[in-house]
Amino acid sequence: MFNNLFSKIMGSYLLIPLLILLALLTILPNYLEDYFFKAKELELLRKGEMAVRLIRQGDYNHYNEIDNFLGSLERLLDTSLIVIDQEGEIINKGMRMRELMRRPSMNRMHGAMMHNRMHRALNDAIPSRIMNFQEELDKVLAGERTSFRGEIEMLKQPIIGVGIPLYTSKKMALFLISPLSGLQETVIKVRNLTLRVTLIAVLLALILGYFISKGITRPVLEMKKQAQKMARGDYQVQIANLPKDEIGELGESFNYLSNKLEENIEELSREKQRMHEMLTSMAEGVLGVGSDKKILLANPRFKEIFEVKEEIIGKSSIELVNENLMELIDKVLVEEEELKEEFTWEEKIIVAHAAPVREKDAKLWGIIILVRDVTEIRKLDEMRRLFVANVSHELKTPLTAIRGYLEAILDGVVDDAKLQGEYLTRVLTETKRMTRLVQEILNLARLQSGQIEFDLREFELLVLVNKVVRNLESKLEDRTVSVEGKQELIIKSDQDKLEEVLVNLLSNAIKFTASNGEIRIKVEEDKDRVKIKVRDNGIGIPKAELSYIWERFHQVDRARTPDQEGTGLGLAIVKEIIEALGGEVAINSREGIGSEFIITL
Repeated sequence: MFNNLFSKIMGSYLLIPLLILLALLTILPNYLEDYFFKAKELELLRKGEMAVRLIRQGDYNHYNEIDNFLGSLERLLDTSLIVIDQEGEIINKGMRMRELMRRPSMNRMHGAMMHNRMHRALNDAIPSRIMNFQEELDKVLAGERTSFRGEIEMLKQPIIGVGIPLYTSKKMALFLISPLSGLQETVIKVRNLTLRVTLIAVLLALILGYFISKGITRPVLEMKKQAQKMARGDYQVQIANLPKDEIGELGESFNYLSNKLEENIEELSREKQRMHEMLTSMAEGVLGVGSDKKILLANPRFKEIFEVKEEIIGKSSIELVNENLMELIDKVLVEEEELKEEFTWEEKIIVAHAAPVREKDAKLWGIIILVRDVTEIRKLDEMRRLFVANVSHELKTPLTAIRGYLEAILDGVVDDAKLQGEYLTRVLTETKRMTRLVQEILNLARLQSGQIEFDLREFELLVLVNKVVRNLESKLEDRTVSVEGKQELIIKSDQDKLEEVLVNLLSNAIKFTASNGEIRIKVEEDKDRVKIKVRDNGIGIPKAELSYIWERFHQVDRARTPDQEGTGLGLAIVKEIIEALGGEVAINSREGIGSEFIITL
């Protein structure tokens, strides 16, 4: 019933008036009764004092005179009067008491009362609740004043009375007796009035409590509603129309909390997004594993390296396809130290660096693993090693020849002037070859490092092709070269670098085409691009070597072309130049039929 704030507040507003009502109904009637009785008792005592003074002032010869005087006093004081001696006998009584004793019930008892002491009769006629009237009489005859309450049994009427010494020497007492029916009616009326007033107060408290409870609970319920929205992720909630009290301050604090939460959540979201972008853009794979071996984090690069297609977050690391990685995770969990391992997986060379992640209390929380695919790096290292070896070899051969020729001349082994001239010519040839080799190595290095700036200009492509053919006519001998293409085909590129490319390709075609062979150069448009095709019907390139022809210092088996010399860098330079110009270069070749190089710009 009282399981919400509104009912609790309403209950408290009702409980207080009800408790007050109960207290009033319990205490007030008794208090009022005592108050009225006390007031009546004091009133009777004052009247008794007055009656005693008046009686003492009179001179009476017979009891009848006293009776008549007592009747007058009763009318004056509006109360019943009785005079009793020390034996308990009623000496005189007023008219009211005589009327009382003349009633049928009293007449039936009159004979008995005449033969017994009056205090026994008074036990019936006056206060039936005073069990020992002699004790009260003794007090009055001893000079004390007394009071009593009781009921006249034969009339069922409550009364109150007081006793006052009348004549101390004669041992006579005056008793004043008054009915209480009026007082009890007053007490009942007061009790009923109190009940009505309290019920009205309860009703008013109920109405007032309802509105006050609503005023208190409305912002609280609103806060509850907005808090539920916050729990669902809506942090833009605000509470309006707040009261100017503690509840209002609580609402203001709630609004402040909502704003701060929204700011913090947005900041956390930004941090999470930045972290996600960082992990996504990393060249290394990142894997986070909890102490229970559950996968907590895996960036796209990690999935790419290990070719993971499905979602693995939340799964056990045991489900990873790589055993080496699982063993590394187990080692770090046991040893709780950083470990690094290199292993091979699916023709990939993988380097994994794993480190434990701890909480503030140094307890192991999980593991973070950085994974790198170093296959290309290892290949580059191998290529670098081969490059150094090839350069050393290419330089060593002409240097050895030059040294041999010069030593033969200097040692006098060759003393013929004509032969010495041939040796010196060969020295010059080898020197030029070394110079060309060094220059091509430098050009290739500058191309790969991006240090060469291209001079992009518009020019006629076919004009450039014909120029290259003319420059190499001396090497054609009995071979034929044909050029096809659209006249006035304008392109924007680096003319000098493109000329170097065409010279390399045409030189290769001449080199590997036999006498009476045919070389065709074709220039054509392909949508918004231009293609240059250099085709020969020479010896062709073996299929096994097609994937290596773009590598530095790679040369087709020299046993097949023993009379041809080269640096092995020409095609590597061609590829670097074309790609730097934003184009592509490809090759189609069949051994014994010929080769075709295709440049797309």
